[in-house]
Amino acid sequence: MNNESKGYQLLLANIAVLTVFYLLLDFSLRRWNINVHESLFWGWGGAAVLASPFFLIPKKARKNVAKEWKSGKKLIIGMSVVSIIASFLFTYGILHAGSGPAVLLENMQMVFGIMLGVVFLGEKLNSREALAALVMLSGVILIANLKGEVPLIAGILVVCGSFFYALQSLLFKKFGGTSHVLSFSFLRGWVCAILVAVIVIIQKKVDVIPITAIITLSIIYAMGIILSRYLFFNAHRLLSVSKINMMQLLQPAGVLVGTFIFFKDPISLQKI
Repeated sequence: MNNESKGYQLLLANIAVLTVFYLLLDFSLRRWNINVHESLFWGWGGAAVLASPFFLIPKKARKNVAKEWKSGKKLIIGMSVVSIIASFLFTYGILHAGSGPAVLLENMQMVFGIMLGVVFLGEKLNSREALAALVMLSGVILIANLKGEVPLIAGILVVCGSFFYALQSLLFKKFGGTSHVLSFSFLRGWVCAILVAVIVIIQKKVDVIPITAIITLSIIYAMGIILSRYLFFNAHRLLSVSKINMMQLLQPAGVLVGTFIFFKDPISLQKI
């Protein structure tokens, strides 16, 4: 199996994990009427605490974490700031539009990713990839006009969040080539959890939610910030940013079908 095939396998696994992540997050927001601050505070914090024994108790894992922090703390902190901005924007978008339309709008991440790869990394697009990028952009414009389903504010939030998600790919591809990916994902998760906690505490929006919700969010975010990012960042070592973002098109389809099956959200011709 060549490197490109391995890269695509990693991306497929990442897409499966993220599809489950978005559906469970949407379920949690609906089930417990959780707001954005509660979701990010308990989700990021709970996931960091939940993962810590696996990274800090075994001696080898602890050494990898210490080494990664020493060599890559600037990148970890920078990407954490970008992640928090993207997470707030996208979670607000889900609240306004639901996960189905929001994830379709997130296709702008793929467009931004291709643009950043071409402009800053010198990646080349063949004619089919360029056509695919145009189709993606037209699809985003179409889905943004789902009357009654996607408020303008939701479209703006998700598209802005998509840019910051795409920016993560650029930063890691450019500066994270020697990272120990699993330790990097864990440290990024902790920095994000601390940043979210500071923001929420300053805004005095720390609210207690049901313990079942906390446990659920902790597991969901552990999937999203560690397992998903481990697969995603590893794929960057084997594929170009443009190819990675093309492959991500499979994710919205999975989430859209999931919201139809589990939440009975409509699938209109415009969404298809």
